[in-house]
Amino acid sequence: MTAIAALQAAAMPELYDSMPADPKINVLYVAPGHDIISPEQVEASKLKVITVGAGTQLAKISPSMLVKYGSHASLIEAKTMSFVRERTSIPVPRLYAAYAYGPLDRDVDDFGSVYDTYIFMEFIEGEDLEKSWGRYNTIEKQQLSVDLKKYLAELRSIPPANYIGSVNGGPVTDIILEWSTTSRGPFNSEEDFNATIADTFVAKSKGHVGPYIRGMLDSHKHSIVFTHGDLRPANIIVKDGRVAAIIDWEMAGWYPEYWEFAKAFYLEAFSTDWANHLLDILTPYHCEELMHSKLMSVLW
Repeated sequence: MTAIAALQAAAMPELYDSMPADPKINVLYVAPGHDIISPEQVEASKLKVITVGAGTQLAKISPSMLVKYGSHASLIEAKTMSFVRERTSIPVPRLYAAYAYGPLDRDVDDFGSVYDTYIFMEFIEGEDLEKSWGRYNTIEKQQLSVDLKKYLAELRSIPPANYIGSVNGGPVTDIILEWSTTSRGPFNSEEDFNATIADTFVAKSKGHVGPYIRGMLDSHKHSIVFTHGDLRPANIIVKDGRVAAIIDWEMAGWYPEYWEFAKAFYLEAFSTDWANHLLDILTPYHCEELMHSKLMSVLW
């Protein structure tokens, strides 16, 4: 079973413990006044595919609804969307329904899971910031930065949990532990989290780097805060010069306070002035970001 399959098994163990002979819908959530749209109905509808990822598709199923589905979609993302909407004013797409469908006849080594996940959510009008950032002037960029800074402050204001992992005591969903063969948590402390990262790094690098990596990880202590985990322009929807939605919450959860900064700068190419504004939106953790880049050079 792949790491993603193991993650989904951990998220819904009752499904893996009782494998029915025929695929069936296992409902996580359905909003009042909404009916379940079956996989057959999804396939029969006139879908407008927006993006295709590794094991997932995002498609417009109606003028007001998107569906994210596939073997690598996660019910944890649906739980997180509801969690954040209930506790903040952050514009998160409204969740209409979410379910797992399966088991399906497939090789988990190829597809990651014998279950498909379907998440039905609100379609937010606008354009992602990756496409539109270059069209904004300095004042408009500053307004978008103010919006984002406010929303990130709200995310940090969620009362802290006593673990590192996803919502409702779930496992770590960040890709840094994609290759872990021991545990994806949740972890009771930053020390436990760091130990698993170090063990995974050592196993994958096959070098004599254990003491160095462990010392690097444990050199600073951090508070644990709620984190989006993938704050990049493509995951920010804007309309009329304001932030209309923050999307893609699959890697969100409780992490050390530097995590948002490290993740946001991990893939930053500095081809625009986005990073300059990001330095004001987020509290900088330059040393930790360099550490994270070192880790990810081996772990991803």
